Amino acid sequence: MALVLAVAAGVVGMLIGMVGVGGVLLPPLLVAVGGLTAHEATATSTWAFIFTGVVGTAAYSWRGVVPWPMLLRLAIGIVPAAFVGAAANVLLPATVVLLAMATLTLYVGARQLRPGTDPAEGEAGRELRTAELVGIGAVVGFGSALTGTGGPVLLVPLLLALGITPVKAVAVSQAAQLPVVISGSIGYLQAGLTDVALGTTLGVLAAVGTAVGAVVATRIHAAHLRALIALACIAAGLFLAARAAADLLGG
Repeated sequence: MALVLAVAAGVVGMLIGMVGVGGVLLPPLLVAVGGLTAHEATATSTWAFIFTGVVGTAAYSWRGVVPWPMLLRLAIGIVPAAFVGAAANVLLPATVVLLAMATLTLYVGARQLRPGTDPAEGEAGRELRTAELVGIGAVVGFGSALTGTGGPVLLVPLLLALGITPVKAVAVSQAAQLPVVISGSIGYLQAGLTDVALGTTLGVLAAVGTAVGAVVATRIHAAHLRALIALACIAAGLFLAARAAADLLGG
């Protein structure tokens, strides 16, 4: 069990660092392999993503590709919504949110496979207004804290669908993890749901993977990165849909 979780944490971290999608895999693994309840798995994975957020932010910041003004506006919506999402997790099933996230990630993944759907390499891409970014932040903060998926798995598809370039979307998602998971973790710690020791161990392992993934992401062609994001989104969308279906059948 410990070895499986350790390897899985490294793979999840690499996916987060490379394409921003990967956090969706950890909560179900903690339930299936770690024996945690759904609420405990969500809380523990949220804690683990603090480590990937720190490393991912540092890695992309060092390369000068994090759009800080965009991040600040996203955070205005993320922070309060993440508190609400963590509180809602204790009371509500996450099936509806999971289905919405599955639909979005599948749509964006399929869209990225079509030629001409993203700005070309070297283009700045679309600039979003403050109100749009605050609204996106609220959706990402609530949905990510509710499901324990960290942030990038929802933020990257949203930004890509709105015309943001792949590297910019992945870079800002790394930094946006921090307000999501810190706010969410405070709520989960207050509820006594977080396995801090397990979350820290998995977080450190995932952070190593994130650092490796960030290096790879900034050194490959934009078209190749777009293809990786597409495949990761489709895989994550199918995984989310399967998890939602299991919740429905189990309920």
